[in-house]
Amino acid sequence: MDSLTAYHLARELEARWRGGVIRAGHLDRERRRVVIAAGQGLPVEIDLSVPDVIAREVADAPAGGALAGWRVDSVTAPEDDRRLLIALAREGKFRGSEHKRAVLEVSMLPNARAAAAHESGRTIASVGGALPPRSAPRPTLSDRLIASASEKGDASVLMQGRWVSPIVARCLIGDPVRAAERYREICALGAARPSRCGNAIVPFPLCADAEPCDSLIASVTEPLDAQATQPPDERRTRAIERMRRELTRAEDAPRLRLLADALLSLGDVPAPTRVTLDDGSEADVERNDGESAVAVAERLYDTVRSMERARARLPARIDATARAPVVAPSRASAGAREQSASPRESRPFRTYRSSGGLEIWVGRGAASNDTLTFHESSPRDVWLHARDAAGAHVVLRWSKDDAPPPRDLEEAAILAAWHSKSRGAGVVPVDWTRRKYVRKARGGAPGLVLVHRSETIFVTPDERVERRLRDP
Repeated sequence: MDSLTAYHLARELEARWRGGVIRAGHLDRERRRVVIAAGQGLPVEIDLSVPDVIAREVADAPAGGALAGWRVDSVTAPEDDRRLLIALAREGKFRGSEHKRAVLEVSMLPNARAAAAHESGRTIASVGGALPPRSAPRPTLSDRLIASASEKGDASVLMQGRWVSPIVARCLIGDPVRAAERYREICALGAARPSRCGNAIVPFPLCADAEPCDSLIASVTEPLDAQATQPPDERRTRAIERMRRELTRAEDAPRLRLLADALLSLGDVPAPTRVTLDDGSEADVERNDGESAVAVAERLYDTVRSMERARARLPARIDATARAPVVAPSRASAGAREQSASPRESRPFRTYRSSGGLEIWVGRGAASNDTLTFHESSPRDVWLHARDAAGAHVVLRWSKDDAPPPRDLEEAAILAAWHSKSRGAGVVPVDWTRRKYVRKARGGAPGLVLVHRSETIFVTPDERVERRLRDP
């Protein structure tokens, strides 16, 4: 989500919402999302819980909320800034009284994803932390500066200019002959139309086979709805089974709350491995090394709240899923399933072996990334991903306490860079951490994760390394 993408998203939302009265307007603090239903079409959810903010359609949204009853006057994005400004208005309570006005501001900055609605200096509702100050406009780069920086591959110079994000800088560096021309097209805005390159949505055509993207919202919503590859009846059956399993696990909420209460009573001391509950029974404590009893208790309270929400909503969702009509898969997806795959391609992920003999696993797509990270790897394995770029999850099999060998780590990072949208860049930053510090983004699409305690290694994508490390 760079400033160009935010600009196009604002235009699309204005066309959808302008003049419409909000029938559902929720700022959900727990799930860190904004949900608005106004005008025509389905409600739109702006998910602030994931690294790249997602705006997508949702099937429905409960009527009401803090913003219900307000009319959307406009949706804009300040130039060269990653935020939305949604101007709201409503009539006064009494005839002849002045219209009330409010602004819903949504910040989509990586380290400041937040939203707040203000009316006459009063906060109506908010999500996340405090809104960051608005960015000062950056200068427009000269043709000479662009040509020089592009030839040198100096992204830092380019990123000082108006509208230039990391992905824009990589595009300009990758085509130094046309860099100045392309930059002028970007600044014209009208020519910088969003496009789809593979699975990535980019602010303008980056690849030779780029497809125009008329709707950013649809481009995000449709892939989410098309992830499953099983026949429709099987998909529904598995979805119901999954929800029933979740509902069964939620029955443990009362006992987990007792465990959290017992740990909280111990205070800020190292968490024990076993405690006695108020009902006289004993319970094991799952904790990380050095984690305090209070920290474990807080984590358990979060789990309990999630379970309680599941107990409240899942019965209705199970019933609705069971009664929903069956939709046949598209011809394209059916044809893909009919094609025979080689044994190597049928694996859920690509396999490599480092120079030191360590296994390296590389995801094949969003669903494969999800499976690899959360179902196939160990919490102590090393997890890698190219920074600020769509790409594969990479797992380096390493269970020791110390850091992996530098050469093996570098080779895994090269694979992460190669299997990403930054493949054509000269130098790619790759973040790495232990898999246990990677969490699935709540409500996010497959493959979307939240990463804690990461380090960064800079590598150059190299096809020769990729071929050499392939595990036959």
